[in-house]
Amino acid sequence: MKKNKKVKLQREIEKPITVFGKQLKLTRLLLILIVGVVYFVSLYIEIKTLTPLIIGIIPAILLIIAIVIYQNRIIYFGDYSIECSNAGDLYLTKLKGRCPTCDGQLKIVKKFNTEYIQCQNNSEHKFYLEVD
Repeated sequence: MKKNKKVKLQREIEKPITVFGKQLKLTRLLLILIVGVVYFVSLYIEIKTLTPLIIGIIPAILLIIAIVIYQNRIIYFGDYSIECSNAGDLYLTKLKGRCPTCDGQLKIVKKFNTEYIQCQNNSEHKFYLEVD
């Protein structure tokens, strides 16, 4: 990992994701989605039509996204990202930064024990995390 060459990653937008005025936590979201998937599968078993399975695709896809956020602590959607804090709170963020080596977009890579900045153009361009 390289020493920072004046690499800065700024958050242009940082909005907490709220539902009914309360901060959404990742653990709550996972539990709600697991219950939703189990409900739609059990409803399918009970009434034997495809309608619950078709509707149950929505919580299943959201459950997969929530599991990816749980593992990586961040997921990117174009210019925006959904980040999970150490407390489990979810935030919608927009990050801005340029690689000093190749002028590519920078992104945060979070694993369970490590966090660093990586260039999207070249994965070998890694820098220490320094977020404003």
